Amino acid sequence: MGENFKEIIVTPYHQIPLEVPDPTNLHEEDSNAVNDLVTKLHEHYLMDNMYDEGDILFYRINYRLMDTLRISKAAAEEFHKVYHIVNPRRVSGGYCKKCEKIITIVPIIYGALKPELANLLNAENKGKLIIGNTNDIREGNKIAMFGCNVCETPLPEYGTM
Repeated sequence: MGENFKEIIVTPYHQIPLEVPDPTNLHEEDSNAVNDLVTKLHEHYLMDNMYDEGDILFYRINYRLMDTLRISKAAAEEFHKVYHIVNPRRVSGGYCKKCEKIITIVPIIYGALKPELANLLNAENKGKLIIGNTNDIREGNKIAMFGCNVCETPLPEYGTM
């Protein structure tokens, strides 16, 4: 590890040390250090799905910036905004192999009560959810929690139950 870097543990659940710029050793010419940190935090937190930076991950990155660089919440948000000018934030996104493109992932609902069915069918027609087949639910069979909003293909890589 270089002299201008330190190690942090990003979360107690992922005990992977992340080498980040040491804010006490930053120099004027090292103006990319903060951008590098923001990039590394995104790579770490979005390693399971780089197309889904939901609010929880967005704020977790901000808090890690505040803690690591000892800066205010407003400053962390500003650094994060700058990063997203070049790298637009994606929420509820995923890659569909059938469509061969990045799509919006939507929940698959398995089973519903009759009074809810009309609203669920309306939401399905708008591409906001998929009504799954209850025959797919069997002991020992993992079913996808999310699917493609375009072709309605189940996408188990984004969660199963």
